[in-house]
Amino acid sequence: MAPKIVIDTSVLIKWFKTRDEEYLREARQLLEEVDRHKVEVHVPALLLYEVGNILLLKTGLGHAALDEAVERLETLPFVVAPPAAPLLKQALRLGREFSLTFYDASFLALAVELDCPLVTADRRLFEQARSLQRIRHLSRVGSIA
Repeated sequence: MAPKIVIDTSVLIKWFKTRDEEYLREARQLLEEVDRHKVEVHVPALLLYEVGNILLLKTGLGHAALDEAVERLETLPFVVAPPAAPLLKQALRLGREFSLTFYDASFLALAVELDCPLVTADRRLFEQARSLQRIRHLSRVGSIA
C-alpha cells in the first residue's frame, strides 16, 4: 500500500508557477518523490478552485496559457476528495479549534480523515496547527516515502 499525503494549494501552485514563489526547489523535490515512490496525493475539491483563482488573478497568463494550465492540472497525480458532509463537519471543528479559515481547515480535515500528513507552504496554517503532529511545512518536509 502506497503512503498517502494531503497537499494544499500553497504546495501545488509551485508545480505551476515558477516566479515569485518561495520553496520552489522543495516543491519540485516533493513532486519527484511522489512520482518516484508512488505516493498517493490527496486534495479536497476546493483546491481546484483555489488554483484556478491564482492562475487567473496572479499569473498574467493569456487564454491559451490558462487553458493549458488547467489541462496540465488534470495530469497531476492526485486524488480529489468530494465535499462530503463528514469532511465538511470535521473542517468546521478544526477551523474553530485552530482559528483557521474553513478553506485551510478543509485540507487539514482531509489529512485527519485519511490519517496522513498534510504538507503546506503556508506559514500561518503551519503555525496555527503545528500542535497536530500530522502537519508538515514544505521547507522541512524531507522524505515522504
